[in-house]
Amino acid sequence: MIDVWALASGSSGNAYLVRAGGTTLLVECGTTLARAVGYLGQRGVAPETLDGVLLTHEHSDHIRSARQLSDRYGIPMFATEGTLGHRTLRDSPHARAVRPGKRLRIGDIEVLPFRVPHDAAEPVGFRLAADDGTVCITTDLGFVPETVIPRFRDSDLLVLEANHDEEMLHAGPYPRFLKQRVLGQHGHLSNDATAEALSACGDRVPPEVWLAHLSLVNNTPGRAQTHVAERLAAIGLGHVVVDVAKRHGPSLHWSSGPRMVQARLL
Repeated sequence: MIDVWALASGSSGNAYLVRAGGTTLLVECGTTLARAVGYLGQRGVAPETLDGVLLTHEHSDHIRSARQLSDRYGIPMFATEGTLGHRTLRDSPHARAVRPGKRLRIGDIEVLPFRVPHDAAEPVGFRLAADDGTVCITTDLGFVPETVIPRFRDSDLLVLEANHDEEMLHAGPYPRFLKQRVLGQHGHLSNDATAEALSACGDRVPPEVWLAHLSLVNNTPGRAQTHVAERLAAIGLGHVVVDVAKRHGPSLHWSSGPRMVQARLL
């Protein structure tokens, strides 16, 4: 069985916990160390028992306390060479370089890193597969290339960015250069772009989707969820369960098995 928990999501910090068999991985470590350890503790996970930390890219909301966690508890950090070249990660004795497109196995989980377009050194998304479930975690990308859609298809759970609503962004307080960055090919996905990418999966769309990395200023959970769900329903994909990962603290849990289960944490 594979379990996934959303621990934090957004520009304030990102973290997802994945467990399958005897293997436990943290995907992203973008909160303070105290919060990361606290969130793990809420799930009954001692940090020293982690089998690895997977990092998609080097922006601070994804790696903020990764080096501290790794050094303090002797946890391997898995990331591309571009990401590991960041000044806070460089020369770590626990660094493990991964290559986009090359699978690796960490205990009971097979990991496939794949390239995504974002304004970072060598950003990737991760597709994580265990015996009875596959999860794809992909945030921070300016658009969804055709080469990425197959990574989404046939996943049991997809965690995908829905960063902004374009109308809110255009009308909002961001300066012009920042709006252009967000809207650019190496920026962030809009609600509409997220819905379009899911639609491109066709009948192989993941049955459950978590919308992640929402902007606090240029989006709302209700707007993102409604927009994506309505777009999917309009093309006959209304069976897809769409939920939103909260910004601060654990919010969602998904588990594989004979029945797929998704529930908000109490």
